[in-house]
Amino acid sequence: MSHFYHSCRYLLAPLLLTGLLLGAIDYFSARWVDWLDTIQVMPYWLLAIAALIALQFNRSRLSYIASLLLLFYTLTQHGLLGHDTYQWVFIGGGIITAVFCFIKDRGLLSVHTLVRLGIIAASLLAAYLWLSLLEHYPGMAQQVRERYLPFLSANGLATLPVFLAGAVMLVKLIKDSNLVHTSLGLTFIVWLMHYYAADLQSLAVQLNMIAVFLLLTVLFDSYFLAYRDELTGLPSRRALFNLSLSLGRKYTVAMVDIDYFKKFNDTYGHDVGDQVLKLVAVKLSQVTGGGKAFRYGGEEFTIVFANKQAKQVVEHLDAVRQSIEDYDIVLRETKRKANQNSNASKNRNKKAVDKQRIVSVTVSIGLAEHLADQSFEQCMKQADKALYKAKKKGRNQVCA
Repeated sequence: MSHFYHSCRYLLAPLLLTGLLLGAIDYFSARWVDWLDTIQVMPYWLLAIAALIALQFNRSRLSYIASLLLLFYTLTQHGLLGHDTYQWVFIGGGIITAVFCFIKDRGLLSVHTLVRLGIIAASLLAAYLWLSLLEHYPGMAQQVRERYLPFLSANGLATLPVFLAGAVMLVKLIKDSNLVHTSLGLTFIVWLMHYYAADLQSLAVQLNMIAVFLLLTVLFDSYFLAYRDELTGLPSRRALFNLSLSLGRKYTVAMVDIDYFKKFNDTYGHDVGDQVLKLVAVKLSQVTGGGKAFRYGGEEFTIVFANKQAKQVVEHLDAVRQSIEDYDIVLRETKRKANQNSNASKNRNKKAVDKQRIVSVTVSIGLAEHLADQSFEQCMKQADKALYKAKKKGRNQVCA
């Protein structure tokens, strides 16, 4: 269910918004006659700004894409791309966009820059060699098309690498959905539209759309970095205090702490500890009663119930506490056994033996209802006192 949610959030919703945007552009295009000159110039500014902002926020892939599109637009506007050149640039551009989904963002001034430039050069070279092969061996190309790909036209065979790259890209987008990949996917779609439906919208309008995609991606991605906890995916402490500014007078705050987490961390290691934090975060995010969970820091979490009194949220907090207690965590312990080698007594082979161990964690919860003369911080302190009360009474319980 979570994977389906992410697919809708990062794939279906952006595609729907893109369709609505295209429809709006087509509807209002007749009113843009007086703005045509401005629209033609806008890609220079928007793509340049997108490249610089993406670079500033270490989104190097988006910066490369914006820079390449800016170069493409400049060459096109000055008539420096012939038909043959235009075709292999289109194929190479599609391959570059797809391949960029499989690499990570790195700093511009690093050895990875050479790798990026190598990918760009290799993609364009592969497109050029593919078209040269079809041109120099037309008989073989026609035979292969008629025998294996009868549904393709000659032009479809020429652009086949783009669709293969797009298919691989789609699988990556479904398996690993995030804002950057979504932006690359939308760029790929508009790139296809420009080649196969050039009459639908002008190149300037399409590149303006891509520039907007890139800018929004960087801005939203930066927002999530600032207001989301990277490990658990929950909103961070900064987001918590930002929410406090919009709360009214009636709300309840709950502080949640994982019991004996330090001992658990020392026993099983930080990797297992991180998995426990993620598990608890998932459970807390599913709290009912209108609660919103935040990662406060360390093993502490905060849940805010807007417009709720303390007595209205106790049962919801106890339910989420029970769900964490009932969840069994399976640990795999790998032990090494040394086996004597019969041929050489000095050489030993190590064999890994996996053993499973089931553990569980519990949480203590303290809650406080906001009073008229309290600030948000004071209400949190009261919830923190209730949390210590729950720990003194034996942990794994809810105290007000």
